[in-house]
Formats: sequence, C-alpha cells, structure tokens
Amino acid sequence: MSVKKYTKADGQYFKVINKSSGAILMYGELNESNELNTVHNVEFISEEQYEAERPKPEALSETKII
Repeated sequence: MSVKKYTKADGQYFKVINKSSGAILMYGELNESNELNTVHNVEFISEEQYEAERPKPEALSETKII
C-alpha cells in the first residue's frame, strides 16, 4: 500500500474514506502547517459541506455523568 500525502494546496476541508468498506473515517481541515498522510481515499469538500456533515461535539449540558 502506498501512502499519499496531501497539503492545503490540495484543498482545505476533506473527508477520509476507508478504501475497503467505503465508510467515512474522519473529517478534517488542513492549514499551512498540516500534512495529511493516508493509504485511504481522500475527498476534498467545501467548507459548507464540512460544517454540515462532520460530527459535532456534544454540548456540556447534554453530557451524562455516571
């Protein structure tokens, strides 16, 4: 398997998709100092799509303490 490298020059917002299953592994944002290295498929997306699709952290008021 060959690792591919991506930088902000390729795009700012992305999602990483499992090469075998097609499942979305993660969403992310690249800046000037970041580099993404992966063997999986990468799809660069718009900021609007990134904000709409990425998982949102739970608000503190919704967090359950056990």
